[in-house]
Amino acid sequence: MNRHSNETAKVKICGIRDLEIARICREEGADYVGLNFVPSSPRKIELAEARKIVEFYRSQENSPEIVLLFYKNSLEEMKTVISSLDHDFIQWVWDDTSVTPSIRETLFRKRQICSYRVSAPITNEDLQSVVPGELLILDSYSKGAGGGTGETFNWEYVQGIERNFLLAGGLTPSNVAQAIRSVRPFGVDVASGVESSPGIKDAQKVIQFIRNAKSAL
Repeated sequence: MNRHSNETAKVKICGIRDLEIARICREEGADYVGLNFVPSSPRKIELAEARKIVEFYRSQENSPEIVLLFYKNSLEEMKTVISSLDHDFIQWVWDDTSVTPSIRETLFRKRQICSYRVSAPITNEDLQSVVPGELLILDSYSKGAGGGTGETFNWEYVQGIERNFLLAGGLTPSNVAQAIRSVRPFGVDVASGVESSPGIKDAQKVIQFIRNAKSAL
C-alpha cells in the first residue's frame, strides 16, 4: 500500500498560472503545485508570471512545494527556467526523448518526479527500469500529450504498485475521493479537472478538489 489508512492523500495542482489560484492552493493545503513549461500546453506559463508565484510561495510559511514541468522542451528552455526559478522538484515524462540521461544527471539536480503513462495493467517489475525518483506520476496515455488530457484510465491497472505515486488522469472534484479510496495512492494530481476552460483554473473547483481529496480516507 502507498498510504496508511489514517493518512490523507497528498494533492498536486498542476498548471497554475496566476497568483489567485496560487493563494488558494496554499490556503487549502495543496502539497505541490506544478508550473507548466510545455511548449504545446494551454497551461504553459510565462517566466515572469512563474517568478511571481515562486516569490509569493517563498515569502509564506506552509506553502506547497514547487514543481517545474517539462515535456519536449529544448535544452536552452529548460536551462533558462531551471536557473531562473527557485523550485523543489523537476517533473518530466518517461518517454520524452528530449530528456536524456545526461540532462537528468547534470541539469535536473533537484528532486525529480517522473510521469509514466499507463495504457495497460502494470506491475512493480514493469516500473523497475523507470528512473528511481522520489515520486512517480501514473497518468493516462494520450499520444503526443505529456498529460492534462482529462482522460481517466482503468484504476485496476495500478492496484499492485508499491512505489509512492501520484494518481493522475481525468480526476475531478466529483471522482477524486472515489479514486483515493479505490487505488490508495500516495497522492493525486490534477490539471484539466479543475478548469473552466483549457488552461483556466476554476477557483471553486480547485477548492473542492483539495477538500474532497483531503477528506477521503
